[in-house]
Amino acid sequence: MRLPEFTASAPLTTVEMGAIRSLHHACNLLRAEWQTASTLVDRLTALQDTVEQFDQGAPPFQHHHDAVDAARHNAYMYERELGVSAWRYASAHAVLGITLLDRLVAGRPALTAAAVDELCEEPTLGQLRKALLIPAGHLLVTRPEETRHRADEDRQQLLRTLDIIRGSIRQLKENKPMSDQEAAACLLSENSPLGTDPMYDGVLGPLFDLAEQTLFEISWFLKHDVTLR
Repeated sequence: MRLPEFTASAPLTTVEMGAIRSLHHACNLLRAEWQTASTLVDRLTALQDTVEQFDQGAPPFQHHHDAVDAARHNAYMYERELGVSAWRYASAHAVLGITLLDRLVAGRPALTAAAVDELCEEPTLGQLRKALLIPAGHLLVTRPEETRHRADEDRQQLLRTLDIIRGSIRQLKENKPMSDQEAAACLLSENSPLGTDPMYDGVLGPLFDLAEQTLFEISWFLKHDVTLR
C-alpha cells in the first residue's frame, strides 16, 4: 500500500514524518507476516485433525502424526511471537498518529524529538485508551458527519475490546488480581502468557486499520484544512 502524499509545506517536522512513515512500513511488514503465519496455523490445525482421524498409524509408527503436531506447534509459537511484535508496532503507530493529528487540528507546536521517540515505543493499555478516547468528531474536522460518526463507532468498539483485555490481564494472577490502575499501566506484550488465548485477539486487526487510516487522515487534513493555506 502506498503512503499518502504529504504537501511540501506540511507542518510536520522531519522527525515526526520520519517516525510515522517508519512505523507504517513496520506495520505493513508485520501485518502481512502475522496473517501468513495465522493461515499456516489454520492449515496445520486442519491437517492435524485429518491425520488424527484417518492416519494415526500403529504404534510405534506414528511419525506422520508426530511430525504434524511438531509443525503445528512451531507454527503456533511463531504466530504468537509475530502477534506480540505486531502489537508493539501497531499500538505505537496508532498512538503516534492520533497524537500528531490531534496536535495539527488543535494547532499545537511540533513534538520534540524526545517526545516522538517515546511515542514510537509500545504504549501502556492506559495510554492507548487515552488516545482512543479523543473523539473522531474532533480529529476529523474536515470530513463529513457520516464519516466522523462511523469512525467514532469503530473507536468505541476498540475501547470495549480494550476494557475486556484489561479485565483479563487483571485476573492473570488468580491469587493476587491487579487493580484497574495496575492493569492500565501494563504493556500487553508483557502480559499475554502461553496457556491463555493471545491478549491481542480481536483487537490487533482493527488496530492496524485504525493506524493506517489515521495516517491518511493526517494527509487529508493537510490538504483540505483552509487554516493551513
